[in-house]
Amino acid sequence: MWLIIGYGNRLRGDDSAGPRLAERLSDQWSKEQISVISGHQLTPELALELAAPEVEGVLFLDAKQNQTTACVISQLNPDGTGSCGHQLSPQQLLQLARKLYGHAVPGWLLTIAGEQFSFCEQLSPACEYNSTLAFQQAVNFINSTPNKLGTLSLLSKTQLIHRTICSD
Repeated sequence: MWLIIGYGNRLRGDDSAGPRLAERLSDQWSKEQISVISGHQLTPELALELAAPEVEGVLFLDAKQNQTTACVISQLNPDGTGSCGHQLSPQQLLQLARKLYGHAVPGWLLTIAGEQFSFCEQLSPACEYNSTLAFQQAVNFINSTPNKLGTLSLLSKTQLIHRTICSD
């Protein structure tokens, strides 16, 4: 089963692209195939979700400022050390799951280019368009899960894979 975690502030315009995309993706598969979490930020409590035995991989969804490509997906490296607080990065959350529960599932971060992060409850037109592209790319990425997990598990754990999957 895939775990999808979309995070961002719903009151800060394009910052809400992650949770909005997560909710759209929740209708694409059965609950046995996918679990979706949507929230304001990543917290230490989510490490338990990552450690669930049925979770095979996780896709984090977030908006990003100053990104010139509509959407980018990167494999996360759960190795290394990091500090832990009330708000974590996806990589730190994977590290915490490994430290607390003995393993970390393969993880990827899909970032969506955003322009407007001030107080409002709507996406900018550009981010709305980028989110549409990101939706299709996320569906394609998750649907190819067996090949991706099998192929990527052969790579060095310290290697960061960065692929651009959408164009401007």
